[in-house]
Amino acid sequence: MTLGVWGGDGSAPREPGIGRLARIPIRECGEPLVDLRKECPFLVLTCRLPFVRATVAELLRKAHEGLPEGWRLKVHTALRTIEEQSAGYWNHYKKLQEEHPNWPRSILRREANKFWHPPDMKAPPGHCTGGAVDVGLLDAEGAVVDVTSTVKEGLSSQRTYSRHLTAQARANRLILIQAMTAAGFSNCADEWWHWSYGDSAWAGRTGAPYAVYGLLRVLPPEVQVELAKLNEKGAADSGNREQAEDERSAETAPSS
Repeated sequence: MTLGVWGGDGSAPREPGIGRLARIPIRECGEPLVDLRKECPFLVLTCRLPFVRATVAELLRKAHEGLPEGWRLKVHTALRTIEEQSAGYWNHYKKLQEEHPNWPRSILRREANKFWHPPDMKAPPGHCTGGAVDVGLLDAEGAVVDVTSTVKEGLSSQRTYSRHLTAQARANRLILIQAMTAAGFSNCADEWWHWSYGDSAWAGRTGAPYAVYGLLRVLPPEVQVELAKLNEKGAADSGNREQAEDERSAETAPSS
């Protein structure tokens, strides 16, 4: 159902763009977040916050059922707080600014938007609604399934329907595309790994009259508990690194 977009006829999907997404109404349905560790134990989770909306968890279950026997989905990113999104976006913006000091703000913003959904626009980032996931594939032995190899080194495989993929990588990627699409997800054409349901981007891609998931400004207690644990661990890890650096400095410092 999707092979035609690789035919070189220019039919590969295009993203609707931030401006268009801003014009899509949001009718927040109030659907709760669920814990993927409990709802989808068949997934391999490496995400910081393993929470999504309830329907998204069900769609992941359907996508999993559409994979070859023994294969599993690996979720790299699920829920992201707006603070995390903002930090990621503006750090990337500053990096671009340092690398291209002559670029005007308009170009910096346009280029930053290619890799991070801006946190300050009307349409909220998908991960901040609980409606988006970044995924990969593992085979029956737990090895990463190749969906990125290109026919020539250095070519980009980021776009979902990249024409630079090897035949095997394309075939494997098609398995992911078919499973996620059949389950009900929509894909960001610029990022093969990013899939969503219910957010503004989903509405823009599918023609839905409105998004059903908006920005989650107040997170439920279980997510706040998880965040507190992560922050404590981060502080402890930082303290351990600083202590180790101090110890190494003391060992190498010249004696007085």
